[in-house]
Amino acid sequence: MASRQTRDSEREAILEKVRHVPNPARPGPLLNARQEDGGRTGMRAATVSSCTAMGALADLLAKRREDILQRFEREVRARFPVDDQPRSVIRDTLPQLLDELGELLSALASGESPSAIRDQMRQTAREHRAQRRALGYDVTQIVREYGIVRDCILGLLEESGGVIVLSEQRVLHRGLDLAMGDAVADSELGREEERREAEEERTALLERERAAHAEAERQRALLEGVITQSGDAIIVADAQGVLRLFNAEAERQHGVPLKEVGPEEWVETYGLSDEEGRPLPLERVPLYRALQGEQVRDELLWLNRPDGTRLPVSVTARPLRGPDGNPAGAVFSARDIALRRALAQEREEAVALLDTLLATAPVGLSFLDRDMRYVRINPTLAAINGVPVEQTLGRTVWEVIPHIAPHIEPIYRRILETGEPELNGELTLPSPHPGGAPRHYLVSYAPVKDREGPPSMVAAAVVDITDIKRFEEQLRQTAEFRERFLGIVSHDLRNPLSIITLSATLLLRQETLPERALRLAQRISLNAEQMTRMIGDLLDLTRGRLGGGIPISPAPCDLGTLGRRVVSELEVAHPARELRLEARGDLQGEWDQDRLAQLLGNLLRNAVDYSPGGTPITLALHGEGARVRLEVRNQGEPIPAEVLPGLFEPFRRGQARGGGSTAGLGLGLYIVQQIATAHGGGVEVRSTREEGTVFTVRLPRVASRRA
Repeated sequence: MASRQTRDSEREAILEKVRHVPNPARPGPLLNARQEDGGRTGMRAATVSSCTAMGALADLLAKRREDILQRFEREVRARFPVDDQPRSVIRDTLPQLLDELGELLSALASGESPSAIRDQMRQTAREHRAQRRALGYDVTQIVREYGIVRDCILGLLEESGGVIVLSEQRVLHRGLDLAMGDAVADSELGREEERREAEEERTALLERERAAHAEAERQRALLEGVITQSGDAIIVADAQGVLRLFNAEAERQHGVPLKEVGPEEWVETYGLSDEEGRPLPLERVPLYRALQGEQVRDELLWLNRPDGTRLPVSVTARPLRGPDGNPAGAVFSARDIALRRALAQEREEAVALLDTLLATAPVGLSFLDRDMRYVRINPTLAAINGVPVEQTLGRTVWEVIPHIAPHIEPIYRRILETGEPELNGELTLPSPHPGGAPRHYLVSYAPVKDREGPPSMVAAAVVDITDIKRFEEQLRQTAEFRERFLGIVSHDLRNPLSIITLSATLLLRQETLPERALRLAQRISLNAEQMTRMIGDLLDLTRGRLGGGIPISPAPCDLGTLGRRVVSELEVAHPARELRLEARGDLQGEWDQDRLAQLLGNLLRNAVDYSPGGTPITLALHGEGARVRLEVRNQGEPIPAEVLPGLFEPFRRGQARGGGSTAGLGLGLYIVQQIATAHGGGVEVRSTREEGTVFTVRLPRVASRRA
């Protein structure tokens, strides 16, 4: 904004100068010959003449407009090199300028303000200047054209005998001076603007030069950084073959720093050799060949370093040319491929090991790509599939094993999508031999992944477990036969044992029985009871293993009353031990009383057998909403941690206090677990030196009937 105001002020100053410059081409006022210089009559005549001539110039501009234009065109064509221009170009805005001069005269006669007309004249003059500058005019020529306009108007007025007074002259000259002044002012401003633009261009040019220099320096620093930090050795030789650049990686690879030596010293100075270690002839040196104009790419070169080691490098060399196209030297780059060669050797060794593994592994192994084609397969799996190795590779699972493909392809697809392995899945297939038994396999699938990205292959390991399955079935049948046998024997022993127990009871009731016979009868009775429990345990084992669990008959029961009864019976059998009963909460429910009594009895007898004498044994009963909790606690050495996981397995017998084995078959805790499970509950144990051993049974308050 300030710049624009400055230019406007300069324009007004220039215009003011133009207005006060005498114009030698401007004619003086033309007066009628009859006008006199003095006297009242002369003054009146002058006034009348002035009033009469006031419209003469405007009338001329209106009626002789075309004459003015033609005369102007002739004068312009005579004075300026515009012969090839059409009339419309020569006249340009002159018709509009004549109209605006007429409007100025009319405004003077009517007393109106001429400001708007002058503004329009300036706009017309501006358009005319732009058009003339496009034709190659300078400011002098533009001003001379306005002088021609003035001469044409005044000449025609004089020829027509018209009279012009000072006021008309003033309007005409001011109008044309306005146009000429703007032209001169624009020229001055234009020159100033040109000087300013030139200065700005010079400043911008200097700034661009500074920026270009800074960018060149930055690029140079960047290039030096790249060369210095490059992982490749970079060496540059000039046109005479003298080494000029030798980066840090080049020093590391060669083991020596830069030495500005010529080609004849390269081989010895930098240890250049072939794969056998022989010095490389100069004509085979890549950098020397590049100096001769040859381009070398990915060529193997060996470096004999001062420390005695040899380093393989992959070399590229190219000639360098200057801006004029003449040879300027050569550039050599070398990449250390020792690690790559080592990795390649490791890969070859790994592939060899894999081939050996595939050939000798007793399990079937294969690798399939994403198209379900076999990439590798070992003879074991090929034999399982019934298709030779050479007929399998490159073919899809649908082509090799069409009868199995519908089962395994979804697994392969899923692993390729998720990248998650699937392990130890069993697969049963018909025998490849007619009439043969089905074959059983254990199959594991795993994705083969690159360092990044989805799996590229799926590995499969197949183990033939047909013999294991057959052996397991034999074991199962043997165990089932044994348990059935035990059940049958136990059941058949109950009748003679009942007779023995009844007979011993009758003998004990006789009052006349001698003392010796009484002791024998008591011994028979106690052992018969123990045998009864053992036979009952064996029958429960048989039911648990073969009959789907121990049967129960739930009925309304008070667990507190039941607990007191079991504790009382055990106190009679073990009068020296302290048995405690704790009962809290609602202990009513529906359970099999006999089975719960058996459960509590087994847990309490287990506590008696495995706790030190003189320490208390506690039976705690707790009502807990919809469930009840039973706990049997005793002191003593904790159960070893490695024993706890198999504590409820059948036929597990520990050492009682004193170091001997307990009586029984080792089925007590197994039966406890089976009874708890039959009631819909469970049992657990914890054993520490501080707390002792605690067996906890949790049961629902109402057990489902299980016959």
